[in-house]
Amino acid sequence: MAMYLLLGAFGLALAFLLAGGMMRRSGVSGVLELPPPVDAGSKVRTWWVQSLDVAGLIVMSLIFMGFGVSALALGGEDQADLSAGALVLNAAMFAIFVGAVWAIVRWRVRPTDWLGLRWSAWVHLLWFGPTIVLGMWLVMGLLQVAGYMAFMEEWLGTPSMQESVELLKESKDSTVVALMALSAAVVAPLAEEIIFRGYLYPVAKKWSGKVCAVVFSALWFSACHGNVPLILPLFLLGVILALAYEKTGSIWAPIGIHFFFNSATVLIQLAIRAGWISDQVAS
Repeated sequence: MAMYLLLGAFGLALAFLLAGGMMRRSGVSGVLELPPPVDAGSKVRTWWVQSLDVAGLIVMSLIFMGFGVSALALGGEDQADLSAGALVLNAAMFAIFVGAVWAIVRWRVRPTDWLGLRWSAWVHLLWFGPTIVLGMWLVMGLLQVAGYMAFMEEWLGTPSMQESVELLKESKDSTVVALMALSAAVVAPLAEEIIFRGYLYPVAKKWSGKVCAVVFSALWFSACHGNVPLILPLFLLGVILALAYEKTGSIWAPIGIHFFFNSATVLIQLAIRAGWISDQVAS
C-alpha cells in the first residue's frame, strides 16, 4: 500500500504539471504561438528556460523519483549499518547532479542572475528561518496529537522516522554520524534547493504557471524522500520553500530555511546521543 501511495503522489504531481500546461495553452490558437508570460510581478525569472530544459526536468525528476522508490523499497534495512563510503558516494552523486544542472543553465544566464545569489536581505534569514522551523514543528506536533502519524504507521506498516534520523540515533560509528550530520545540514539543503527550487521549479513554472509549479515541485520533493507518512508535512515544507524563493528571488532563502530545518533535527539527535535530552522529550 505504501508503494502505491508513493507512486500516486508522483502521479498527482505530474497531473498538476500537465494540467497547468494545458490550461496556460488553452487560449493559444497557433502551434508556434507562446502562452502568456509568467514573469510579470515575479522575482523568479523563467526567460532563460528553453525546450532543452523540458528534457532536463524529465531526467532529473525521474532520477529523484528513483531515489524515493528505492528508499521506500529498502526501508526495512538497518540504516545504522550504513558505511561512511556510502555517505561520501551519496554526496558525490548530489555534486554531479548539481554540476549537470549548472552546466545546462550557466551558458544562457549568469548564476548570480539565475539563482539570485547577490541577495542583500540575507540577514532576515536569521529570524524567519527559525520561525518557519518552529511553525513546521507545530504542524508536525498537531499531526502527532491528532493521531495522523500513528495511523499512517499502523496502516502502512512503515515508520515515519527518516533514514537519516535513524542513522544519527543508532549508528555506533562516529565518522558516519559526522558525515550524516554534514550531509543533512549542508549537502542536502544546497543540492536539493539548487535542483528543485533553482531548476525544476522555474522550468515547471514556464510550462504550467506559478501555482501548478509550486504544487509539482513541492509534491515531487516530498515524495522523493520515500517516506509516505511524512509526505504531507514535507509537501507543506516544499510549498514554503518555493514561495520563499518566489518572494525573495534568491536561492539563499530556501537554502537557509532548509538548513535551519535539517540542522535543528541534527542537533536534537546529537543531543539525544550525548544524553543531554531524553528520546521521549524529543518525540
